[in-house]
Amino acid sequence: MKLNSKTNIEQLAEWIDEWQEQLFRYAFFRLGNRSDAEDVVQEAFLKVASATIKPDNPKAYLFRIVANRSIDILRERSRLTTLEERIAAPSASDDWEAQEEYRRIEQLLRRLPEQQSEVIRLHIHGSLKFTEIAEMLETPASTVKSRFTSGIERLKQLLLN
Repeated sequence: MKLNSKTNIEQLAEWIDEWQEQLFRYAFFRLGNRSDAEDVVQEAFLKVASATIKPDNPKAYLFRIVANRSIDILRERSRLTTLEERIAAPSASDDWEAQEEYRRIEQLLRRLPEQQSEVIRLHIHGSLKFTEIAEMLETPASTVKSRFTSGIERLKQLLLN
């Protein structure tokens, strides 16, 4: 089904209303920058809008686009600046408290295996159900739940030590 008909534009508007906030929250906690998060979410919706075929699971598709683009941006940043420089000079346009919260959470999540931290981000920041995460990552739901539980247990250990 092409996304250029009026009905499909209305469908896209519904998806934006329904998932934009979740996608933004997820992107923000991946990137730590409000402007970048907004851009990534906008890019995801534009990609869906320009698609010739409607995805089977649009929510999972949008989250995968946001996740992939966020990873690309983080790689680009790591090539351009060091972590210490980013922490020492927060952007004036971003909310300082939100950036501090992001830094604390990301510092802990970076100490986990990527598979665990990604499931935690998607479930907590993205507000996705385990079944949605499983479909998005093409992984069994039991594996997703196990990664989440193991990751949370590891975070508890890190906080206690």
